Amino acid sequence: MGPVARAKIQEAFINDEVPIICATIAFGMGIDKSNVRWVIHYNLPKNIENYYQEIGRAGRDGLKSDTILFYTFADVMLHRKFLEESGQREIKEAKLERIQQYADALICRRKILLNYFGENLQENCGNCDVCKNPPESFDGTTLAQKVLSAISRLREKVGMRMLIDVLRGSARKDLLEKGYDQIKTYGVGRDMSVFDWQQALYQMLNLGLIEIAYEAGNVLRLTEGSKEVLFQKRKVALVRFADMRKHAEKRKQKAKPKSKAEVFAEGLFETLRRFRQQLASEEGIAPYLVFTDATLAQMVSKLPTNEQNMREILGVGERKWLQYGNAFIDEILTYIETQDQQKGSYLPTGGTYLVSYQLYRKGMDIADIAEARSLHPHTIYSHLAQLYTLGHHNINLLQYIHNEEINRISKAIQHIGFHSNAKPIFDYLNGEIEYYKIRLYIAYTRDVYLKAT
Repeated sequence: MGPVARAKIQEAFINDEVPIICATIAFGMGIDKSNVRWVIHYNLPKNIENYYQEIGRAGRDGLKSDTILFYTFADVMLHRKFLEESGQREIKEAKLERIQQYADALICRRKILLNYFGENLQENCGNCDVCKNPPESFDGTTLAQKVLSAISRLREKVGMRMLIDVLRGSARKDLLEKGYDQIKTYGVGRDMSVFDWQQALYQMLNLGLIEIAYEAGNVLRLTEGSKEVLFQKRKVALVRFADMRKHAEKRKQKAKPKSKAEVFAEGLFETLRRFRQQLASEEGIAPYLVFTDATLAQMVSKLPTNEQNMREILGVGERKWLQYGNAFIDEILTYIETQDQQKGSYLPTGGTYLVSYQLYRKGMDIADIAEARSLHPHTIYSHLAQLYTLGHHNINLLQYIHNEEINRISKAIQHIGFHSNAKPIFDYLNGEIEYYKIRLYIAYTRDVYLKAT
């Protein structure tokens, strides 16, 4: 693409006008966008450093984000072709092998990434593809100790191939000439194939128990994790050296269907996101300048439908409340009302109150709201009373009670004391004032009486 067309597409992506963009990694490095939810690699990156930086574009706002890496051996072959024409070939080739090992790995991928950069993570993340479909593992502590002991006795001067030959008791000429057959761990792994030893070493590498010194001819070296295994009784769990295709089949299992609550939440988030886009377009600004995805996610979680609740949402300050607060409350309530009208719909806790509230805001009287919702009018009065106690003080509760009734209820409270339950007052008044009116008055005066006590 030409620079003008490319800049136009990038601007549209930044402003949420284009939801998905396909580009080179060079383009991606210029993306400063907090709400990227997916980073998909269609090819294997050339090293873990690049991969880590590239997936770091996702989820900068702290919300759930996903990355997925598509990988075939053809990617490796293509990179190797490019390496033929580049400088520092040996180091780049070793790093390519590490990213290939990452793609082939059957242990927690977060562990691998953090261990690669020197963070010794021992617990599995529980979120990557391997953790969600864990392969069969075994106690590989003794095996790991053999490896680490051999590396130590070899003074950290050999690479992976020589180490495996030492462990398997090879009689290769250069091994014997260097006296490696004299160390204590020579031949302790004769019972394992070369392939199994490779798999074991790859896993230990990914677990941070050993590392490759690229600058020193790719020799293997010990780490802090090595010492924990050798001297501090740290256990090592390794994946069984089985055919990787067997594990790949497990990954094809169908995902569980989403719950109604998840569908409701995703629908509301998308509704708010579209509304944010509309406002941003009208004002000629980026959507995140209206509200970030993190703020919208909090709105979905907490369903703020009055000023007090909306101001408690992260990212809704004084200016944002005055500028957008009521508009987003309208969107939330409209969405809830729409859901209530659908057959088999889901409403969150308190949602039925909010449907009544939305109809009240439209100017409908109690009888019409009750008829529209197939509920008794007294139930609607209860909804309004409950909403008032939750901060919806724009509801005029006293319009449903005559002044004479207000005076009698007030005197009853002065005589017997304030009760959140309407029954004591109802009984005191000999049942002459209906329950729902007493409940409305209690809701209206509740804060005043509670503060007084």
